[in-house]
Amino acid sequence: MYGTLHESRSLASLSGILGRSVKYGMPDNYILSFVKGISVDRLSEDHIAIQSQDRRFHLKSLTAGLRRAILLLSSSGATEDELARITLESDGDSSIARFYFYLRIFTEHRMIQNCVQCNGQPLATLTPISSHFQFSPEEINPRAAYELSEFAYLHKKKGQWVLESPLSHGKITLHRWHGAALVAELADPRSFQSLCALLPDLSEEAVRLLLEMLLGANFILEHNTGAPYPEGEILAQWDFHDLLFHARSRMGRHANPYGGTYRFQEKLKPLPAVKPTKEAETIELYKPDMAKLEQEDYPFSLVLEHRRSIREYAKSPITDRQLGEFLYRTARLKESINSNVQELSARPYPGGGAIYELELYLTVNACQGIPSGLYHYCPKNHLLCRISDPNENTEALLKDAVYSTGQEGQPQVLVTIAARFQRLSWKYESMAYNVILKNVGVLYQTMYLVATAMDLAPCALGGGDSDLFARAAGLDYYAETSVGEFLLGSKRTGPNTA
Repeated sequence: MYGTLHESRSLASLSGILGRSVKYGMPDNYILSFVKGISVDRLSEDHIAIQSQDRRFHLKSLTAGLRRAILLLSSSGATEDELARITLESDGDSSIARFYFYLRIFTEHRMIQNCVQCNGQPLATLTPISSHFQFSPEEINPRAAYELSEFAYLHKKKGQWVLESPLSHGKITLHRWHGAALVAELADPRSFQSLCALLPDLSEEAVRLLLEMLLGANFILEHNTGAPYPEGEILAQWDFHDLLFHARSRMGRHANPYGGTYRFQEKLKPLPAVKPTKEAETIELYKPDMAKLEQEDYPFSLVLEHRRSIREYAKSPITDRQLGEFLYRTARLKESINSNVQELSARPYPGGGAIYELELYLTVNACQGIPSGLYHYCPKNHLLCRISDPNENTEALLKDAVYSTGQEGQPQVLVTIAARFQRLSWKYESMAYNVILKNVGVLYQTMYLVATAMDLAPCALGGGDSDLFARAAGLDYYAETSVGEFLLGSKRTGPNTA
């Protein structure tokens, strides 16, 4: 987006609109600067262009003081008071409201970061990662103890320690070991004075500023000895990984690239639409007459109303014909789709981007016409490719399935849904795993409806052991492993649904 910043109101009124009075010499020691990636081009003596991540600003008719302040933001930075003083001393009162107008615009567009320094060196920098970010350091209570939020996490990024949290609209980069040490000490409740004593290399001012930054950005909280849920009843019911996954796989609380960015298009080859099958024993499966089924199948509303999870089976197990029809109606490759970027396909269930990263593996315990063992389903040729005979790993998979259902009887067929993760992450950023889980959900529903229409016994499972499955199937856990499980068997008559 290209544009020029126009001040449509009087400079005097802008100061009031911004909700602040202009004062100088205030004890504000956070260093303001442009975030990384912001470029500033001086096009003429009084014309500067600023390129942010998503737009370009043209600032024209700039006074000398405003130019100096903006160029300082693009280099070493300065405190808000220092920037205002530079503008005031050079231009007089006439430009100060304009300076705050620009600063407000830069802040609203996530262009400004705030840094705590100690002895002239950067200690910690708070960078906005959300359009909802507001820098609001919160004054600490000298008599209180503070502790790290259970949702805060520290990780390495491009050679630096970065502190993040799904509760925050910013991230904090720790430039020196002192900052990381202070954060580590906050794993236990610590007072301001105790932190100063533990870290004598840091000035009290630096410790105070960093604590107020951490508190205002929701990385720490005041310790309350008697509180059963220190961060509140609502947050107590979130697991760390669930809230982080929610915040980072949807827009709103991060500034990471999002959606179909094709980040590996010029770097890595995409995985093929159909997983290549190894030379192995294969079993051709029955293909139903779909035109006949369209005429004779159960009505859709009846199937929806009668869909149930069924965990008990008839004495006579499912047949190879039934299993073949089930797989054909739920997961076969119906059509290959030509694309100049990535191989795509159409299948009976919807899939994000028509990429279809999900693979089906069948642990057959009891099926008429198919020997027991572990198989991979080929959706293109409608085949079962044998991976192994029954062994301790397949037995463990079946036992896990029994444990998940709370039943005692062995399942007849365990369908393990695996994902070739790089099929999606080659195209999508931030949301790839989110899409995988959605695809698992729609595949579950498709399996339920088809099994109900076929009068079979279906049951989706809530979880499984992905390491165990990768070992059983001989797969690389990071390239392909399980993301869902589904039981299938013959339906017995009587009250056996739940």
